[in-house]
Amino acid sequence: MRFAAAIIALLGFGAWGLAGCSESDQPGARAVADDAPHGDTARSSATARSPASGVPAGDDAAATGDPSFETVLAPLHDVEIFARLAGMVMSLGVEEGRRVAPGDTLARLDDREQRATLAEWEAQVEQARAAWERAQRLHEQKVIADEPYIGARSELQAAEARRDRAKVEWERCTVCAPIAGVVTQRRVQVGQMVKENDLLFRVSDPDRLRAELLLPETLLGTVHSGQRVRLLPAAGSPTIARLSHVSSLVDPASGTFRAFIDLDNRRARLPAGISARVVFEPSPASTR
Repeated sequence: MRFAAAIIALLGFGAWGLAGCSESDQPGARAVADDAPHGDTARSSATARSPASGVPAGDDAAATGDPSFETVLAPLHDVEIFARLAGMVMSLGVEEGRRVAPGDTLARLDDREQRATLAEWEAQVEQARAAWERAQRLHEQKVIADEPYIGARSELQAAEARRDRAKVEWERCTVCAPIAGVVTQRRVQVGQMVKENDLLFRVSDPDRLRAELLLPETLLGTVHSGQRVRLLPAAGSPTIARLSHVSSLVDPASGTFRAFIDLDNRRARLPAGISARVVFEPSPASTR
């Protein structure tokens, strides 16, 4: 009897222990449930994915349900200027940050050799022209045959071609701005020896900015040229713009297509190169 009572007592203790474990687990389960994301927390964890996925990036886009994408507002015209020949930099006409017009002188290389060559060929042209004019008169008087007459004309044309080539070489000693804009980079200084194809300057036009978007192929056909978008720059005020061009070609490697925004920035509202978020405005059909 005592053995049976001990067995019963042992079984009762085990049942009590199991019940105790069950009760102690319940508060822990409630704590896990309390830590689960709610409201804004859940939304922020969802929108932390890459903008390229088409998921809204940021609170504004999340609130409206419109997709947004990260981009950079880069100058539409951005030109690197390279040395066209080797030589020493004799003078500089600009510093970084200076506005220039097309044709403004940025730098001058040592041009003494090129000037001497040009002067030599200009003299050759004058001599050949005089010979041609004399041959022309003699040919009109039937004094010389066609062959010397044609030869004199060919000599003049060859001398003029060599003169023009020497002039091009001399003009390359003067480095000029090819576009209107701002000198954003100067890589040379007076007295420096440069080689042909060395990078000398960079000129960018901040008056016209372009943003390039890589959109997922799922949006193909839903965005179009002229569509309104909202630009949210990293610094500065938001602005409304429009898509200037939408490509219909999809990159098979990334599954994206490109769209562009051209922005008139003549009032210098935004600094060139700034990052921005582009939010697609809802189309009239979607707001009905």
